[in-house]
Amino acid sequence: MSTINDGFKVFDPRLMTSFSKTDFKITIKRSLFRSLRGKVKILGTGELVPLYSYLESEANKMGVAGVIKWGGKLMMVPVSTIEKKENGTYTPKYFFTKSPHYNQYTTLKIKLPVPKLDKNNNPIGEELQEQTFYAEGNDRDKLFAILENDVDMAPDLEGIDDDLERLETILDAIFHDIIISKKKIYFVFPQDPDEEDWRKVNDLWEKNIMGYIALPKSAQDTGIGKDGVMKEGIDPDKVQLQVFQPENKGRDLWADYRNFMREMLWKHGIRFDVLENKPERAPVKEVESSNSYFDNIDNERRQVRQNFLNWVIRNWGGDYTLVYK
Repeated sequence: MSTINDGFKVFDPRLMTSFSKTDFKITIKRSLFRSLRGKVKILGTGELVPLYSYLESEANKMGVAGVIKWGGKLMMVPVSTIEKKENGTYTPKYFFTKSPHYNQYTTLKIKLPVPKLDKNNNPIGEELQEQTFYAEGNDRDKLFAILENDVDMAPDLEGIDDDLERLETILDAIFHDIIISKKKIYFVFPQDPDEEDWRKVNDLWEKNIMGYIALPKSAQDTGIGKDGVMKEGIDPDKVQLQVFQPENKGRDLWADYRNFMREMLWKHGIRFDVLENKPERAPVKEVESSNSYFDNIDNERRQVRQNFLNWVIRNWGGDYTLVYK
C-alpha cells in the first residue's frame, strides 16, 4: 500500500456520464497510478536513472520489480506473476526465494533469451533458457535486486475494481435520483389553448419568461376552435399552477457516496484532509494525529526504496539519490 496525494482530485466523479463505465474505471485507475509514480524520482548518474520509472510502475502494479545485469547492462525483469486459484481468488507467484531463517533474498530463476546456435556454432536465432541469479556474490553479472512496493510486497490499489463497481452503483443511483426528483411545473387550463396560445407560451419559455398566465385573455376569445368547442378565452384567474416534486423517502445517496469515498481512501492509503469540514483548523496535535496513518505508510514506502538503492550502489555502483514530492 502507499499514499496518494491528489490522484483522486484529478478526476471529477460528476463527469461520469461523459464516458462509458469501462472508461470510468480505466480513467480513475490511470490517474491514481500516475499520482503514485509521480511521488518519487531518482537523481544522479548511472544506468538506474532511466530505468527507475519503469521499476516503480512495475512495483506499484505487481508489488515487486526485479533488476539483473544482463549483457553487461542493468535490465528490469518480471519477478512475479498472478495466479487464479480454484476458489476464484488471486495469489502472487514469485520467481525468487528467500531464506526461511531471515528476511534475505537468495536466488532468482527466470527464463531469458540466449543465442541459438547451429552445429557449426553459428547463431540462427534465440531461445529461452532458465538462468539463475543470486542475491549475494562476487560475480556482479549473476546478481539480482528486488524493488519492493512495501514490506508486504503488496501492489497498490488492490481490489480497486470491486470498489469502483460499488462506486458506479452509488453514482448511478445519485444520477437517477437527480433526474426523477427534478421539480415539475404544471399549468392546468380550463380548456385546451389554441395553437396561437401555445406558440406564445413556447416563445416566453424560450426567453425564460413565465408570462402566459399574466395575459389578459386568450388571443381567440370568441368563436369555435378546431375541436368544435366554443372558445371563451382563458381567464388568468382560472389557470392553476401546480409544482410537483417526488418525495424521496429512501437513503441519503450523497451520504453513501461520502462514506464510501472516505472508506476507500483509508483502505488504499489515499491521503486526504480528514479535517476539511471543520470551520476552523484544529490544533497542531490533532492535525498530526489525523495524518499519522498516511505518514507511516509513506515512511515505510521510502525505507524499502532506500534499501533497494543502497543495495544497487553497494553491488553495482552508481551515484543515486531518491527525491520525494
